Amino acid sequence: MPELPEVELVKRELTPVINLKITDVELSQYIYNGHKTNKRTIVKDNLEAFKTLVAGKMIMHIGRRGKYLYFLLGDEYETTHLVSHLGMSGAYFIVSDFEDIKEHNFKKHWQVIFSLDNGQKLIYSDIRRFGEMHTHESLHDFPPFARMAPEYTDELSLDHYMTMMRAKKYENKPVKAAIMDGEVIPGVGNIYAVESLYLSHILPTRKVKNISDKRLHELFDRITEVFELSLSRGGSTISDYRSVTGGKGEMQNSFNVYQRKTCPLGHPLKTKVINTRNTFYCTTCQR
Repeated sequence: MPELPEVELVKRELTPVINLKITDVELSQYIYNGHKTNKRTIVKDNLEAFKTLVAGKMIMHIGRRGKYLYFLLGDEYETTHLVSHLGMSGAYFIVSDFEDIKEHNFKKHWQVIFSLDNGQKLIYSDIRRFGEMHTHESLHDFPPFARMAPEYTDELSLDHYMTMMRAKKYENKPVKAAIMDGEVIPGVGNIYAVESLYLSHILPTRKVKNISDKRLHELFDRITEVFELSLSRGGSTISDYRSVTGGKGEMQNSFNVYQRKTCPLGHPLKTKVINTRNTFYCTTCQR
């Protein structure tokens, strides 16, 4: 699943569509079939209402909160927010022609096509179809945003993180589970959680209450360090993540422990399922 760096990179690469008008919206048969069986595949709104609301609007701004993208859309009468989550395998492409999407699977599994007034298309593809789109009059109407912690770049983020890590609801949780909670710090998924914990020398299984303030502070610093490194290397491509231009990231070449057999010092790694995800760690380097 794309984590904060990958979603931030997508947001940055989508800037060419800002100030363009959406002239038409086309939805895949997968989406229509899902709605017929009440699954609400990808688009969570009523489909005709979604198309009517979005078509004719200008893309005024594109932002990110945690692992979510949001588009501010508007015309002379109203504004609305289109919130999008990439799920496990979602990807956006800006193309002049549908055939410009080079990879067969992304071409085959297109889900939403936004036609733009400059003749280009903004296409959302999703192979596994776990992504989501929905509209909101205000971002405050979307509960995950209301609960979400400040972004790691916000000056209030560290204080918020430390306060939450000392809250009763987290004291008996494994530290890995705590840092993957967007109410503590947004955007940390499985990959960057295990990488940050390794760099902090903290076992992912250790309960939060048994970790000193100094070590928790260091963990925050390592999370931000890993985020910045990933941004500089184009994100991580394990299987399905692609940039808007179809490129793959290179962060996976810098992993210390994720999907590795040994740590950088040659110690064998252990794995344990935490929060339903395989967790990689070194019992020699981490404590």
